[in-house]
Amino acid sequence: MKRDIIFYKNHFIEFYQKQDQKVKGKIQYVLELIRQVERVPEKFLKHLTGTNGLYEIRVEYQSNIYRIFCCFDDGQLVILFNGFQKKSQKTPQREIEKAEQLMKDYFNNKKMIAMEKYKDIKTFDELIELEHGKIGTESRNKYEEGAQMFIVSEMLKQARKEAQLTQEQLAERAGTKKSYISRLENGKGNIQLSTLIRIFERGLNRKIGLTFL
Repeated sequence: MKRDIIFYKNHFIEFYQKQDQKVKGKIQYVLELIRQVERVPEKFLKHLTGTNGLYEIRVEYQSNIYRIFCCFDDGQLVILFNGFQKKSQKTPQREIEKAEQLMKDYFNNKKMIAMEKYKDIKTFDELIELEHGKIGTESRNKYEEGAQMFIVSEMLKQARKEAQLTQEQLAERAGTKKSYISRLENGKGNIQLSTLIRIFERGLNRKIGLTFL
């Protein structure tokens, strides 16, 4: 795995650039560990008790102790806030409060950016293009495939229930397996057109119409 690590504004960089090269090197190594290791040892990353999602990155070089505050976003993204050199055993409350305010600012700014992103959207087509790209792009093709799979699975499920058939009964009529019907209804099967037609026409006595756009 590989987490993204971003810096919120310039708070971390201001702390980082004040350190000597050897401390900078140790910070880099610790950040690489956090970026690459799925379960980071508490020695290097610890949740701060009493906070809502605030973590401290723990760096030690020789007899010096450094702390860098951060939080997760979308599960994997690590946002770095303020850092400081620890002079006592207890983390100063003012540093924690500063980090909590930065974390709050980060998520508030993110919400505002998201609202700005959608302000000019007037139609569903515009929304889909914004979210998944233009027609023909890889991301749009993936969306279209998923949407069609969803439609087919829901229509199949609805038609089977209207016919008062179990998955097993429908599979027997269509000459396929119950497991295949189950996968289709859960949107997880690979749709073979010939099999799909057989399921609807022989199994459900329904006709399928194809439209080419």
